[in-house]
Amino acid sequence: MMTPLLRHAWQRCLARGQAVDQPLTGQAALDAHQQHLLALARSSIEDLYQLIERPGFVVLLADASACVVELAGDPGLLELALQCGVRPLVQLEESVAGTNAVDLALREAQPLWTVGDEHYHLSLRPLALAAAPFFRAEGDPMGVIALLMAAPDAHPYALGMAIAAAQALQNQLRAEQLLAEANDQLAELYAALEAMSEGVIFVGPNEEIRRINSHAAGLLGVSVRSVAGRPFVTVLNPPPLVYQALQEGSELVEQEVLWPVRKGVNGLVCALRPVHDYGRRYLGALVTLRPTQSLHRLVHRVVGAEARFTFRDIIGQSPAMLATLHQAHLAANGSGSMLLRGEAGVGKEVLAQAIHNASARADGPFVGLNCAAVPRPLLAGELFGVEGDPLDARHQGRPGKIELAQAGVLYLEDVDALPMELQTGLLRAIEMRRMMRSGSVRVVPIDVRIIATAGSDLERHVYEGRFRADLLARLSTLEVVIPPLRERGDDLLLLVTHLLGLLGERLGRQVALEPEALHALQVYPWPGNVRELELVLERALSSSEKSVLTLDDLPPGIARGAMPLDGPPIARLDEHNRFTERDAILRAGRQASGHLGRTAALLGISRATLWRKMTRYGLARDDFWTGFVK
Repeated sequence: MMTPLLRHAWQRCLARGQAVDQPLTGQAALDAHQQHLLALARSSIEDLYQLIERPGFVVLLADASACVVELAGDPGLLELALQCGVRPLVQLEESVAGTNAVDLALREAQPLWTVGDEHYHLSLRPLALAAAPFFRAEGDPMGVIALLMAAPDAHPYALGMAIAAAQALQNQLRAEQLLAEANDQLAELYAALEAMSEGVIFVGPNEEIRRINSHAAGLLGVSVRSVAGRPFVTVLNPPPLVYQALQEGSELVEQEVLWPVRKGVNGLVCALRPVHDYGRRYLGALVTLRPTQSLHRLVHRVVGAEARFTFRDIIGQSPAMLATLHQAHLAANGSGSMLLRGEAGVGKEVLAQAIHNASARADGPFVGLNCAAVPRPLLAGELFGVEGDPLDARHQGRPGKIELAQAGVLYLEDVDALPMELQTGLLRAIEMRRMMRSGSVRVVPIDVRIIATAGSDLERHVYEGRFRADLLARLSTLEVVIPPLRERGDDLLLLVTHLLGLLGERLGRQVALEPEALHALQVYPWPGNVRELELVLERALSSSEKSVLTLDDLPPGIARGAMPLDGPPIARLDEHNRFTERDAILRAGRQASGHLGRTAALLGISRATLWRKMTRYGLARDDFWTGFVK
């Protein structure tokens, strides 16, 4: 008696008017998918056939379309199958072969029997089929394993054996898929390791090199193939700090180390991290390596070691300033060291940054060091750096300003403050293009352009034996002199307009100067130059809410020095002498920083005479400091 599944299958065949004796057809050759399926299932077919160990069985493999891919088994039964039209490449799909276990197993996604007259097609009725489907990981049917027998000899355990074979094949396919996925993930991991900008080494639990990318091999001067699988310590000779962390299984946060290589030592930034599985089983350690230059670039980004100003930011149209800018443009096209001369506050660093941004080193860092501002015991470390202790992570090394300025510009302010021993080290670094950190024997190649300034007359320092003449010659390969503000004529008006615009924008209001106040700024000698002008205007705007600033808003020393605009067109000779003498006293007092004895010496008069003249012109000691910026 037919089961409901068989009955419905027969009804479908009858409904389509399918003949019970139509020829069984198939395809001409196995396609690529069927060949792959056969390669996967061949071992399962052979295992199933050997398991049976008796004649009267044929193992049949069909794909997801019910096309027979392979037959293997009893030669006599194979002959019977051929007589019934069942052979490789024959289609057993219901629309061609009618109701049969192979098609039903795929259609219903479950193991099924068909024996003798249960087959719709006449040619299949001499046979019995026990079929079990197997599936992909996604759940789609991939094919069928069936046992083919003569109908009178149908074995009751055949379906169970077919199910076991299908399950084994499905497990094999799943294992193969997992292996393929693992291989894909491993390939992706290796590709990611190779694409990383860092050197990466994975050290196994027995300290063998499990994996090393080409970047790490390049940093250490080895080939990937020559070190893979070999002992990490023996082959790569890690620094003591790294070896100690590996032995202790402890984490090493990024440290600058000296790693021995075939041609000496390399300065590298190294980190080590132990790796454990979810059960805290130690799997090894991951070592990352970076050249020290990458750390320097990070420092530049963090501390802002870059030049912000360009030639467009420099205000000036006077002949003196135009000549300076012309020389600066020529210097930007050069490559030698430079010396910028000029009084305090004229804008030497602004011009140095503009020269850097117009040069071929514009993409490199701009690193500054004020030699007069750093305590003398610390100056060597600031300039040349300090080598760390290879056995103690607490005493880390650090690069100096020369090393940080690699491929860029080192701006040395007040270079005359360098002690003689550091002058010698700086000269050798410039000449040899290499240096050593303090406390190190490692030579560091450098590619740095130096722009220096001096707070005093370097030639006088050379004459007095306080500055090396050969270092001065090296630093002054190119020389640019920046004129003081008092020699730049109408540039002061341009600067006032520019600075008022910037300050007004910052404060959210527009401010102008009345003519008398502007005149006072013009006649003032500006010993502090542009820096002093900027501070005077900023203080005037911050202390007043007026939109037009007057003489009262300016410092007294600047306001009292201005002649009234509505005065007589021609002053008397004694008035000229009076203002000239008063101005000379103010200049000398400011140059002497308010010290009356030195002021009198500069003027060539006695201190008592200085007091009388100051009383005559209404001057006080505070006038020497008013508006003055050192």
